[in-house]
Amino acid sequence: MLKIYGNPLSIFVNKVNFLVVYLGLDHEFIELDPRKGDLKSAEFLVINPVGKMPAIVDGDFNLTESLAIMRYLADKNNSDLYPKALEERAVVDQWLDFTTVHIGTSLLKIAVNKVFYKIFNMEPDLRSLKEGEESMIRFLPIVEKQLQKNKYVCGDKLSLADFSLLASLGLTDAMDYSLSDYPALSSWLKDLRAMEFYQTYGKDIPAVLKSMMV
Repeated sequence: MLKIYGNPLSIFVNKVNFLVVYLGLDHEFIELDPRKGDLKSAEFLVINPVGKMPAIVDGDFNLTESLAIMRYLADKNNSDLYPKALEERAVVDQWLDFTTVHIGTSLLKIAVNKVFYKIFNMEPDLRSLKEGEESMIRFLPIVEKQLQKNKYVCGDKLSLADFSLLASLGLTDAMDYSLSDYPALSSWLKDLRAMEFYQTYGKDIPAVLKSMMV
């Protein structure tokens, strides 16, 4: 059975979990708590020597890094969420990288330095916070423009890129980060959150995140 190691409050873990639930894959989720040192345990370091999540064990095969895991699972299960055609796949890869590097990373900088630093007894980094805020102002309009012309991130069909963006935007609710200036993005988000996979797995995550940030 497929085993997924991570924490449901991690946007990187949720990229994988959203996909797995959407595909209806039989799996076991092993929850890790970074605050208890689970990521540095001898058992987990055998699976991922870097000590980060998510990671999967699929039979005798171990794999880490959220985007690599998503691509692997989609390919293994012949899902059209990750197209076979070269150019279509390249577009999905482009937006997977974009939503992770530019949107996810920017939101994390904001979240860490406005809220999470309290949980992990850190000092806020105001320079990093400013970088995150400026990056969101720069990059969200690009996503908005893409969703003004497409139903989904890469076109008329749902793709891995949609799950990547959806997981990252879970942080916006927790921080009360408004998306009101981005109506196409807001509509897209509402539509995905109404889908069965999100109602099954993700609907409580923003509220749980927000409760931790008080």
